[in-house]
Amino acid sequence: MLELEMLPAREGDCLLLSYGHPDSPRRVLVDGGRTTTYADLKTRLCQLPEKRRTFELVVVTHVDRDHIEGILAMLEDPARPIQFRDFWFNGYHHLINDNVESFGPRQGEMLTTEILKQRLPWNLAFKGKSVETRKELPTIELEGNLKLTILSPNREKLEALIPKWEAGCAEAGLIPGSPAARSDLSDGLEAFGSFKIETAAEEPFKKDSSKPNGSSIALLVEYEDKRLLLAGDAHADLLVESIQPLAQKAGGKLFLDAFKVSHHGSASNTSRELLNLISCPTYLISTNGSIYSHPDKSALARMVMCGDMEKELVFNYETPQTSFWKNSAWQEHNGYSTRYPSSVESGTIKVSF
Repeated sequence: MLELEMLPAREGDCLLLSYGHPDSPRRVLVDGGRTTTYADLKTRLCQLPEKRRTFELVVVTHVDRDHIEGILAMLEDPARPIQFRDFWFNGYHHLINDNVESFGPRQGEMLTTEILKQRLPWNLAFKGKSVETRKELPTIELEGNLKLTILSPNREKLEALIPKWEAGCAEAGLIPGSPAARSDLSDGLEAFGSFKIETAAEEPFKKDSSKPNGSSIALLVEYEDKRLLLAGDAHADLLVESIQPLAQKAGGKLFLDAFKVSHHGSASNTSRELLNLISCPTYLISTNGSIYSHPDKSALARMVMCGDMEKELVFNYETPQTSFWKNSAWQEHNGYSTRYPSSVESGTIKVSF
């Protein structure tokens, strides 16, 4: 089995990946959404059999609030329902060099403190060093034969975050590299007539300039003959750079069973160049549209128009931005369909492969 659940993360991501034998699956958790997400996440985790509550891996893709806060709440919970064999997260010292004697804006600093205080496993698969691409894309195989290939970030994207991290710490009265007390996290890093799908898909692409998003971990997940791309909030240019050699080896396009698109369907993170490198039937969009009104129409139009097969757009919330794509005439004409959670499960949807 291979299943991916998008959990209620408001405008963010909280992804539960399960793989292996249906009677004894292994699990990976990627991001935790906002602080309020943790109540839903904990309920879901407590539904697991107690013998199945040791996860192979927890990943925090980057330090934006809508990805990190729920994980921080989980680590601070003395009754945390799960343990894990490894925890991937790039802290302040990973941005600068590999000196583990310095640590570190706000949510990132707090998470670093909890990891150190609890002596949790930290980037063990990378011997404590940063999770990043190198000359050859690093591939890690977890127990149960799940392969994870790192597509983002690279060294340039990580180092670009240093000034913003340091400025965020300064605003919060924190010193990067010193243990931090829990403080007010109300201000996060990410502060950034007629409609024709064909026209929207051709809108000029303006790439994301967010430094935190550029530092996002993006994973190519492979299990048996299935392949998923979990893009976090990664920049399109680096995804293109990482995927191009994989697509060339595959004959021009990399086949994916599903693509959890970057930055909740932002127009600045999914380019036509990227979409034309892949062949994919299922696009996953995690957001309730609050704050930034994601997903953007032009991004979804690109997903519909690019590629070589019919598409399914899978949303974990039904909102004005996502229900816009229910139009049956558009679906028939452009070869796509939509899927939404039931009203009683808003925010949660499971996709099996």
